[in-house]
Order: sequence, then C-alpha cells, then structure tokens
Amino acid sequence: MPQWRFAVTNRSEMMRLIRQVHLRFVKYFSRKFATSRLSHQQYMLMMCLLEEGAQKMNSLAEFLHISTPAVTNLVDKLEKSGHARRLPHSTDRRAHIIDLTPAGRKFVGGLRAESLKLLADTIGTLSASDRRAVEKFYGILHKRLGTELEIRNPKSPACRPAGRQIPNHK
Repeated sequence: MPQWRFAVTNRSEMMRLIRQVHLRFVKYFSRKFATSRLSHQQYMLMMCLLEEGAQKMNSLAEFLHISTPAVTNLVDKLEKSGHARRLPHSTDRRAHIIDLTPAGRKFVGGLRAESLKLLADTIGTLSASDRRAVEKFYGILHKRLGTELEIRNPKSPACRPAGRQIPNHK
C-alpha cells in the first residue's frame, strides 16, 4: 500500500478530516434544504433532472439507487411543493416523464450556484499549482470510485463516465 504524504501526520488523521468535511457538507446542505422543506434525496433527484433532463421514474430510481415506489413518493412531494411535474410519455401512455418546474429549476440552480461559489472561493485561496493538484486528485478519485462501483454493479448509473448521459426518455 502506498505511503500517505499529506500535511496530516497519519492515515487516521486523514480519515478523520475527510469525515469531518463530509459531515460539514451534509450540515451545510441540510440547512439549505430545511428552508424549503426538501430532503437530501429530493435535492439529488432535482439535480439529476437539472443535469440530465426529464426522466422516467425507473431511470430516476436507478440513478438514486432506490425503489421506483420511493421515487414516486419523492416526486409526489416535489409536485406538491411546486418543484417538479409529471408529463405524459410521448410513446408509452402508461408512463410519465418527470421534469422540473421553473420554480424547481430556479431553486436547485440557485443552490448549485451557491455551492459552486463556496467551492470556487475556497479553491481560489490556493496557488495555481495547488488548484491543479486538487483538480487532478478529484479526477483520479472520481475514476477510481467509478471503477470500484462498476466492479460491484456494472449496470449502475453511478458508474457512468463523466459526461455520459442517462438515456433521456422524452
């Protein structure tokens, strides 16, 4: 196993730091969701719709790694709050396509922009070479996690290479 060469003194310290950052991200987003009464899973569903476009329920279920009835419940709540809507499928009259409403698009786009600004401001405090190192690290980590997920479940949408779209069912 390669030796860790971080500013932290050992692996357990690095894992503690990663865990703390993760928990702070969760807390940060939880506070943002609380003002709109949305759950993390509702936000993730909305992010999928924002980034990938309108989707069928089963595609959303695969993307979120939850059951189709669970997605139905999430969509019911998002419809009630005015963030998403069901549209008839163009070729399958039994199916619906889920899409964001303009209010949903505005909400999730605003939260995404705010989060990206936080990250950009933080990364902006680093030197150019440190920023490149962070970008390189996340690229490598993304690829490695994709490989690990693919080994465990090759059909999982979470295994998609960056930029590969979920099939759009419009």
